[in-house]
Amino acid sequence: MAAFAITAKGKTSHYTFREIPCEIGGRGFAVHRTGVGTRYDVRIGEPADTSCECMGYLAHGHCKHIEGLKALIRQGLIPEGRANPPTPPPAMPRTCSGA
Repeated sequence: MAAFAITAKGKTSHYTFREIPCEIGGRGFAVHRTGVGTRYDVRIGEPADTSCECMGYLAHGHCKHIEGLKALIRQGLIPEGRANPPTPPPAMPRTCSGA
């Protein structure tokens, strides 16, 4: 888990985040606003694979959570690439017939 702060309109909010699996495109992050307990699931990737659950994104199509994570990636503070690629489903167990 890591942390970052965002200052907007003179107010600073602190967040913790961790990368989570994302099966629909982009990289997934669980972003928690500290002191409030609000969690946003955020996707970072190509424009079609970028989204956030916050009201700002839902109303305007962009938000401070996405911009904050993108800035950390650009600065090399979050490694580029997918930290947790989707894992293939487990193999089906083999059965033997009693011959």
